[in-house]
Amino acid sequence: MAITAKDIASIFTGMDLGAEKIAENFNKLLEENIGQDKQLGTLNTNTLQVGNFIGKDNSDLNNVSGGVHGFGFWDDSKVPANSTWPKTMQNCIGWGWLIHLGTGDNCKVQLICCTGGWMFMRIYAGTAWDKWTIVQTKYEQ
Repeated sequence: MAITAKDIASIFTGMDLGAEKIAENFNKLLEENIGQDKQLGTLNTNTLQVGNFIGKDNSDLNNVSGGVHGFGFWDDSKVPANSTWPKTMQNCIGWGWLIHLGTGDNCKVQLICCTGGWMFMRIYAGTAWDKWTIVQTKYEQ
């Protein structure tokens, strides 16, 4: 049985309870589905790693492993100011997904898909990360 959009949405059930609840829901989904059709095993070994949850206690995006990471920040733990997050997100609440491709000192890219229709992208080339780029979005009518 494949993981559905409804399964992914279930991760965020109770998100008003904080990062711990989302992490708990995420781990529950993994436990229920690992090995089914080998989908998560294949996902984790042959394509993209499902990474750790990112929150107030581990918010430095310069030290993120490759893969797909859920993230969440709430009223009592907003996105840190003067941080590696896009300036538009800093000192705000938000949750969504970070996709990190590449490792080491090679070319890397990070893409943030965030609540409110925001998307951000940055690339690491040479010795440093470029500035965050806001990816323009337009809602369907």
